[in-house]
Amino acid sequence: MVDKPSLNPLDRLFKIQELLSEARSKAERRTRVPDHLQHVEAAFQDVVRRRQEAAAKIQKAEARKRVLDGEIAELNEQVQRTQAKRGAVKTNREYGAFLDELDQTQRAIREREDEILRLEEALQSAHAEAAPLEEGFAAEQASYDEQMGEWRAEQARLLEEATAAERAAAELKVGIDKRLLVQFDRIAKMREGLAIARVVMAGPHQAACSACHVRLRPQLLSDLRLSREMVTCESCKRILYFDAATSA
Repeated sequence: MVDKPSLNPLDRLFKIQELLSEARSKAERRTRVPDHLQHVEAAFQDVVRRRQEAAAKIQKAEARKRVLDGEIAELNEQVQRTQAKRGAVKTNREYGAFLDELDQTQRAIREREDEILRLEEALQSAHAEAAPLEEGFAAEQASYDEQMGEWRAEQARLLEEATAAERAAAELKVGIDKRLLVQFDRIAKMREGLAIARVVMAGPHQAACSACHVRLRPQLLSDLRLSREMVTCESCKRILYFDAATSA
């Protein structure tokens, strides 16, 4: 745990930046599938896709077959109703109309029966395709889980560490002047998270911004050494962080 009262605002902001950078880095690592596991993921997702497609094909064919069975049942009832009219037929014209109606209904039944035969063939093929996928899926799933298990454990660890870093950064922000925080956040947004840059010493009286590598004027370096007030780089406008312990 960082001892917040022992740190001045710039020290705390620099530590906040480090913590937030750590949190971002670990969050990004959580979303990246390692190269050696990408083919494992791709192969398993291909199995899942083919299994789902086979199941969908079967469901669609079975649903259509149920519709056709219902229609055939209704048409058979219609045949019976038509045949019941036969006794009421009086003329050749009426008899011709009776035969036409009966023939149309029976033809509609045959068409549906033919489609059912085609569906049954398609279902047989689909079941043959789906069977090995279903039989082997549990083993595929177990193998996939085993190979991905270590990475998933790492994902959980990275999430925990990223969350802890964000929480520590939030704790460090407490008590810092709001105007300083607003400026820090504004620069960080413009500079891809790097709002504060270390001062790098190139010699006893020469220094540069570690972010843009532009040399600092001697007076600017003197101001940094004598004061802990906020000073920004004249080139990249980042807040300069002079650590006397590491820059001596």
